[in-house]
Amino acid sequence: MTPPDIRLLLDEHYPSRLAASLREAGLDATAIVERAEMLGVDDTSVLRAANGEGRIVVTEDVTTFGIAMARLPDHAAGVVFCHHARFPRTRPGLERLRRSLLAFAADPPPGIGRPGFVWWLSS
Repeated sequence: MTPPDIRLLLDEHYPSRLAASLREAGLDATAIVERAEMLGVDDTSVLRAANGEGRIVVTEDVTTFGIAMARLPDHAAGVVFCHHARFPRTRPGLERLRRSLLAFAADPPPGIGRPGFVWWLSS
C-alpha cells in the first residue's frame, strides 16, 4: 500500500515562507496567510476548508482546534499539532518544523487519511 498524498494547510500563525520552503522541497503545502479569504476565520471554518481540500491542518492551537474537531468529528483531513516550545516561530524553530513536516510526509504515521486523524509532531 502506498502512503496517501500529504497536503498541508499551515495555520495562520505560520509564515508564508514556511509553506514556500515546503513546496520547494516537493510537498504540497499552503499557508492561511497566503489566502486572503481565510485570514481571520474561525478554526472550525479552517478545518472544514482543509477537509474539503484534503489538507491536513498544521497548528499549535490545541484548545481551539480541539473545539473544531468536536464540531467536525469525521474530519478526514486531519490535524497535526506542533508544540510551540519545541517549534517556536523563530528561524531555527521554523526550520526544525520544516524538517519535521518533511519527515512526517516521507514516512506517514499509521491512521493518516482516516476520519478524525490527529498527530503530535515530536521532532
